[in-house]
Amino acid sequence: MTRAVVDDRTTALKRGSTVKFDGADPLKELPHLPIDGETALATPIGDDLALISGVADAMPDTVEVLLNGDPSMTMRAGIISWRRNGAPAEAAIGFVAVVPIRLAAKVRLRSIVIRRNGQPLRYTLARPAITVPNLVQILSVDAGEHFAEVADRIAQALMAGKTSSARSSAALAILSAAARNDGWIEVIGQIDTGEIFLQGWALGLPTDYVRAIISQDGFLVGELKAAAVEREDLAGRGKGFFGILDMGKASVQPEKIQKLFFRSKDGWRTLDMYERRVLLPTTDVPAHIRDGLVRATANADTLRVLRRAGERFDGRDTVSHLMEPVRLGMDMVVEVPGAGMLIAGWMLDPEGRADSVILRSGGEYARVDDAWTRLPRPDVSAAFQQNELFAGRLDPRRIDDGFLAFVPGLSCSGDAPVYFEITIADSVVFYPLKPIWHLSRQALERLVAPLDPKTAAAGTAIECHIGPMMQALAAPAPQIVETRNFGFNDAGASRILVVGAGLDAEELSVALVLLALDPETREVPMIVSAPIEAFGSIAPEAERLARFYGLKIRVIGSEGVQDSCDAFEAAVQATEADVLVFLSASVLPRQTGWFSTMERAYRARNGKALVSPTIVFEDDSIRFAGTWLDAEEPKLVDRYIGYPSDVVHGLKPAEVMAGSTECCIVSRSAIEAAGGFTRSYLGPSDKGRDLCLKLRLAGTPSVWLPEVEMISAESDSSGLHLPMRRLAQRIDHWSFHRKWSLLVNNMG
Repeated sequence: MTRAVVDDRTTALKRGSTVKFDGADPLKELPHLPIDGETALATPIGDDLALISGVADAMPDTVEVLLNGDPSMTMRAGIISWRRNGAPAEAAIGFVAVVPIRLAAKVRLRSIVIRRNGQPLRYTLARPAITVPNLVQILSVDAGEHFAEVADRIAQALMAGKTSSARSSAALAILSAAARNDGWIEVIGQIDTGEIFLQGWALGLPTDYVRAIISQDGFLVGELKAAAVEREDLAGRGKGFFGILDMGKASVQPEKIQKLFFRSKDGWRTLDMYERRVLLPTTDVPAHIRDGLVRATANADTLRVLRRAGERFDGRDTVSHLMEPVRLGMDMVVEVPGAGMLIAGWMLDPEGRADSVILRSGGEYARVDDAWTRLPRPDVSAAFQQNELFAGRLDPRRIDDGFLAFVPGLSCSGDAPVYFEITIADSVVFYPLKPIWHLSRQALERLVAPLDPKTAAAGTAIECHIGPMMQALAAPAPQIVETRNFGFNDAGASRILVVGAGLDAEELSVALVLLALDPETREVPMIVSAPIEAFGSIAPEAERLARFYGLKIRVIGSEGVQDSCDAFEAAVQATEADVLVFLSASVLPRQTGWFSTMERAYRARNGKALVSPTIVFEDDSIRFAGTWLDAEEPKLVDRYIGYPSDVVHGLKPAEVMAGSTECCIVSRSAIEAAGGFTRSYLGPSDKGRDLCLKLRLAGTPSVWLPEVEMISAESDSSGLHLPMRRLAQRIDHWSFHRKWSLLVNNMG
């Protein structure tokens, strides 16, 4: 080699350049650390951090750094340093400074000044910047046997403080370069509490405990407790292992883990994922652990952790096999999408042996026995009277073995199992659950049937469980399934008469006959909206009357229709006419002229009102005469209920807080703009009142017409029994008050 070539290489190294050599020179294309003490390499990490690398005679662990030599841009930097083998005193220390970067826009970082004891150091930053992989190459050559420690400290610095994708990528790149392969992970899975099960083989993986870093769209730090397992197939070149990786509160998806890093006595090692690894379902992992424990070697603490992991939920009901007087049964588990889960069932535990009952779904869980409402279930205690485990232990005065609870924030996730976890002394038992995703009216009635609406327990159940569930329950809007037209044509129609039918075809028939005999309504196009369950009986009756009286009728049958409000909601979808007259089939005209009177009042308001009449009972007492704001205290009241209808005769039309949707005239576009009827009520009363308040807030007030009287019995079109009706009313009142009390109070 000539003298000129040697001089050229030395100059290039001092400048931090990349030097190319011909032939088989081992230094071909390998960059080096600048050794002149005046030049440094810059490696940007995102927009707010840089690694500055160079040499010095000495360097403390932390320093002040002036960016571009400007005292107004002073940063505090951490220093990772190492002693360079065979280097002169002025370049004895290699360093990497981890420097926060906070520069004004469009200011380029050209140099840094490092303040320390003694003379400050000024470094010009070499251009172009060095990438993380190139920096790793440089450090591995210059730090030599210190590289593993240097890489560890740089990675730790990048992982400390705020995280970002750039910092995570840089830390993983440094660890990947520093770590040597130590083995493979061949089997992976996750137990129900979130910890990761790993099985494979390794050369130097410590048993019992090791701090581990995993790469999964970034990095996460956790703790691995592993046991050794002898494997003949390794022929002494390593050992089998299986263990539990605890990542704390971090969310981990086993299938996305790429590598596991750990620190051994001679540097960083990595366990890679075997290409054909086995991914175990959650419920298969405990049995896999139990099988491995037979051949495992580890300390007592590690074996205890593994044994407890092997006792986790594996899909089986272990409550029913207990040799203790504890049994559990479920009536219903309902997921309220986006809101939580409603659970109802019974638990027989006469001696109070269960310490806790936890509901789990995937990685989510909540304790329920400290919040559920107990319900009377005499059938449960009666069924176990003769059971040998419970004989003599049951108190005949205690029958509150049922329970009801709404657990907010808990939901099913994919195929993850849902189950109860019951702790009894030092043991844990499980009871699998099968959630449903639709709560029908009939199912809800069965669910709350044990509640006496007059008791305090009912109030607690409503306030803590049923009410919050109903508010969160976004029942789907009614969907039209079948439509039949009998002379119906709403093209150019100025208004449509919507008759909300229930399950009773005879009730609808009476209403249609009265409408056919009234000259004002006979020619108005009608939509008969019915539950799909009654469509088969109602459509033929509507067809018969349409042919006989010359009516223009469209019959729609919809899923999800439980009351007149649901029927009206479905009808909104069935016409383009904007003016709708709602009439429940149970509300009948008392005199002619009602239709035109309501229509005139509506037109007088330019269509910006919901207009409804007085509704009376069959004995001529008032059932509805407007919902008003109480003058003495801020609350809504229905005036005149039970009074003779004479008390409102001669009164003038009045704007009220809410009208009755069972008979009213209103704009279809106003209903659509208000979002339609709220689906979280059980009955039509508060559901209709809720719509009126939403319309009022949107600029469509309610108007009551005293002069128009309709007649209606206090019927229950939903078919609920009286106790259930009263309970449903309490639930709806609670939901309505919870939603509207603040607005009402502000109106007082």
